[in-house]
Amino acid sequence: MRPIDYDVFVQTTSQFGTKPMEEQRSIALYGLVGEIGSLVAAVKKKILAEGGEDTRWDQPNDEIKEELGDALWYCYSIARVINGCYFDFLAGNIATVRAEIGNGDERAQTIATSLDPAERGAFLEGAQAFPTRADYVFADYQQLAFKTARTGGRELLEVCLALLWQLGAELLRVTLPQLEITLNKNVADRPANVVLSEIAWHLSAMASLYHLSLDDVVETNCAKVSFRSARGARTPLHDHDRDPKEQFPRSFDVTFVRIAPQKSRMYFEGRPLGDDLTDNFYDDDGYRFHDVIHLALIAHLGWSPVVRGLMQRKRKSRADRVDEVEDGGRAKVVEELVIKAVHTEGDKQAKAAGRCVLGKPTRLFPERTLINFKLLKTLRAYVDGLEVAKNTFWEWEDAIFDGCDMFFKLSNEKQGTVHVDLDARTLSFTPAVCPAIQGITVGLGMGAAMLQPAPEDLVLSPVEQAWAAGQNRVAETAAAKRAILDALGLDRESEQLWSEIEVRLGAGNVIYVKTTGTVQKKAWQLKAIDYKVAFICGPTELTCTAAAVADMTDMLP
Repeated sequence: MRPIDYDVFVQTTSQFGTKPMEEQRSIALYGLVGEIGSLVAAVKKKILAEGGEDTRWDQPNDEIKEELGDALWYCYSIARVINGCYFDFLAGNIATVRAEIGNGDERAQTIATSLDPAERGAFLEGAQAFPTRADYVFADYQQLAFKTARTGGRELLEVCLALLWQLGAELLRVTLPQLEITLNKNVADRPANVVLSEIAWHLSAMASLYHLSLDDVVETNCAKVSFRSARGARTPLHDHDRDPKEQFPRSFDVTFVRIAPQKSRMYFEGRPLGDDLTDNFYDDDGYRFHDVIHLALIAHLGWSPVVRGLMQRKRKSRADRVDEVEDGGRAKVVEELVIKAVHTEGDKQAKAAGRCVLGKPTRLFPERTLINFKLLKTLRAYVDGLEVAKNTFWEWEDAIFDGCDMFFKLSNEKQGTVHVDLDARTLSFTPAVCPAIQGITVGLGMGAAMLQPAPEDLVLSPVEQAWAAGQNRVAETAAAKRAILDALGLDRESEQLWSEIEVRLGAGNVIYVKTTGTVQKKAWQLKAIDYKVAFICGPTELTCTAAAVADMTDMLP
């Protein structure tokens, strides 16, 4: 890749380009210094993990390659901010080194004696024409610049690590107050473009020591940065060519019903979906709702061997091993590992961002940008060899972000209905539930409301009132609310109890209910999780009959 093209890429993928110039400069400066620290840490981690064996130190890994690319990205970001346009600091570095080597002073003589005469001559010859070649690629710079390395091997690596720290400090000099600049003379005061060119030389030298092409480093960085901005066509659904009975429904609801203080149950098409959900943990951390992230994987990736198995939609009809490999036990274990990794990293990022509140649910990944590329690569490694490995990084990001959003909402509400639209690749949430079960009636009740309710009628909350008015079903909703309270054996005219139940009516008198407090406890006592309603309309009043319904399995001895 040409540096001039990479500069355009950096400019178009920068997420802080609209911020004030001073803020852009600070972000870019601290970003580069931070990446230098990450690069040093990655190198040291590798060396120490291998016991410092000289025979292995120069073998690169993905982390080192990634950190080199990130540092280069910030170099170009800073150059654009401080110059206001493209500045070729690589060509500037070659010109500076050429002038330095060709100088007749004592420093030039010291440098000359440290260089191989053949390499020095080759550099001077190549440098003579280099600045005028606008079409050069990173590898051209890398090969030419490395001819001026004054040492090599592990020794040069240590030099690069030490000097990158020092050069980063030079860049940060502009952030110091004048008093500190006056007192700390050991921090050199040189133009930022010169410092950037030297940083580039040492990054390039490190790439050479690790036998990495700088072009390859840049291309990898482009792939990493592009996963949020370069959104192409969605990956085709993995079951698109299967019988409808072996496909995920293209549009469906999963209801999370709270059946006890720390126990919930999922319902799909009127039946329980899997076992009852608990946290399996000492504290109430809401992990029992993590299944909603499985639904996000379906919505955005078309993948969830766990839910496919629960829905009994495994792909068994063909002798192609898809059922064994893609829908089998190993794939399910991988999916649970993916969910746990997302939850762990999301919690870590939320804590680092100061978004955790004691005693309240945590919004995992409160900002989309906190879903880092390292996590996405880790997840991709987990699913290597499975169909979901075909999905793009941005699809994974969407699945993680929306899944964590659903998880947060569900953890707050403790119940809710999640709608998955596979055609649109979306999912949505409402706190009211309607599991639509065919169960056992455990309570009957009646309630009424005027067809033209008086303004002082407090049966409906402002939220319910607004929703019911939009559906032109205010009287029906009010009557249903009273009838359900009566079905639970509670006072249907209690204003306190009105505030503990939320009711919404759907098509065909399907009713969605959310309960809290005393109403919820009475529902648990009766094991009521669903409600059926019917209406009779008179001249001035509407009457509702309600049945509280329990799941038959809950009533077994």
